[in-house]
Amino acid sequence: MKKRFKAIIAIMMVLVMSVAFFACSKKEEEPAETTTESTTAYIPPTNPFTGNEISESADGKRPVAIVVENHSDARPQFGIGSADITCEGEVEGGISRMLWVYADSSAIPDEVGPLRSARPSFVEFSQFFDAVFVHWGGSHSKGNYVGGYETISANGVDDIDGMNGGALFGRNKTRRVSSEHTGVMYAKELDGVMDSKGYRKEINKDNIVALDFNENATPAGETPASGVNVKFSSRTDTRKFTFSSEDSKYHTNDWDTDVSFENLILLKADSTYITAPYKNSSTTYLNYSWTSGSGTYVSDGKACDITWSVTDGKLSIKDPMGSPISLNKGQSYIGFVSANHEGSVDCLSE
Repeated sequence: MKKRFKAIIAIMMVLVMSVAFFACSKKEEEPAETTTESTTAYIPPTNPFTGNEISESADGKRPVAIVVENHSDARPQFGIGSADITCEGEVEGGISRMLWVYADSSAIPDEVGPLRSARPSFVEFSQFFDAVFVHWGGSHSKGNYVGGYETISANGVDDIDGMNGGALFGRNKTRRVSSEHTGVMYAKELDGVMDSKGYRKEINKDNIVALDFNENATPAGETPASGVNVKFSSRTDTRKFTFSSEDSKYHTNDWDTDVSFENLILLKADSTYITAPYKNSSTTYLNYSWTSGSGTYVSDGKACDITWSVTDGKLSIKDPMGSPISLNKGQSYIGFVSANHEGSVDCLSE
């Protein structure tokens, strides 16, 4: 009897163990761990002067500012309309001159010009972009006038002068004009010259004007501006811009070809005429005072008042609310308008 009982117990234990074994073997496998790689969307570098994408090779690199003349024999200028920012103001004799600013030196056209000589106000304004200053010649100090060359030296500006010759500079003689209107720069040689001079190539962002950009095109303000007429002073001609709703740009043909900009920034600054000896006679130069002032911002068919100031060598431009100006993405024109010698900005409605 005891043996039968033990046998029954043994059989039951075998059955229990078998059931447990099969239950474990049929247990669902644990799901395999899945690993999800976190991906970060690529954000391309931004051009600090246009708000558009810039090449990675140019990101964080130092800008270049080139002095270009505006005599009638120089038009249309070689490379006109290619700069991120085109600055223009009076120099002497009622003639204006330009400063073309590029954030990416590799985007400069192969041939740029005609180049012209340095003037103090243009040397100083180039520093608001931390730019290497490219020019062909310059004015010298005479009497109570401080020249372009002396301003370069006093301010420690990294400059490249076409008067020194070299592979970077040459003359385009395809036009029948005097040689002073033929000097050009060959952009492919620029990096090599900067290297040979040992100039810093990384941008110092603490030195450049801070520009914000709208994500979508936005009118500058409430004042209608289908056309804009800019007069640098009573001595100069008038720069005329017309807004096109087709491309939302301001166009001008004043340089004997169509050139357009998304933004017009017109800075009013006090100016001073200084007469100084020149060769066997004299000439009257104009200097702008880069301290503070008012102005006008125009974009997308509308305009608004702005203010500007320079603090510790840095230019800031503010909207009517006192906030940093926010531009539309694209190229800009900056005009230097005399605040005390009948310079003017007229915004026209349709």
